[in-house]
Amino acid sequence: MPVLAITATDTGVGKTFVACGIARAMRHRGIDVGVFKPFCTGDRSDVDQLTAASACGDRAEEVNPCFFTQPLAPYRAAELAGAPIAIDRCVAAFDVLRQRHDVLIVEGAGGVMVPLCADGDGMYSMRDFLADIAAEAVVVARRTLGTINHTWLTVDACRARGIAVRGVVFNDAAPVSGDEPQASNPALAARCASAPLLAHVPHNPPDAVWDSLADHLLGVAP
Repeated sequence: MPVLAITATDTGVGKTFVACGIARAMRHRGIDVGVFKPFCTGDRSDVDQLTAASACGDRAEEVNPCFFTQPLAPYRAAELAGAPIAIDRCVAAFDVLRQRHDVLIVEGAGGVMVPLCADGDGMYSMRDFLADIAAEAVVVARRTLGTINHTWLTVDACRARGIAVRGVVFNDAAPVSGDEPQASNPALAARCASAPLLAHVPHNPPDAVWDSLADHLLGVAP
């Protein structure tokens, strides 16, 4: 089964929330699901939530091999710590979990163009890492004004690096007013990006939302 990468149009859109919902729903279906958050800064609360939702039994250091206390982009946090990120070490950690579990959910750091380390004259990004592990992307987006541009750019950025995009999940991280942009943006953004609209996750969603999304990603949706 393909590796599912939960990425997003921005920081704070709800990657961890969506990843946990999917992992929990898959676990309830009797699937051995692992989680992987290769790069984490600030604190490890996201890692704790992911391991609890999946009940994977893996240690925090296995789920998150690269951690920095400064709440910054991974490249900058690593630079300040004087400890450049070793991508090969993170790929090796990924390989261990991929072989251990039937399904592996990978949560990115920020958006797909977040820098991780220097790469020659350029930068190696989250997008490059997802391409190197052959992950398939699920893009989490907001429904608010501006999301059409952000969603389209994110999907195009993934595809330009050869990353298959499974679709877009629109997450209401906070209660929304239901005005015109929020009502119409998801369908239009998905259409512009030529990507499936996988789900709308309302604030405080019922379990049925996660069940439907998990079934779709597993290929068993009606």
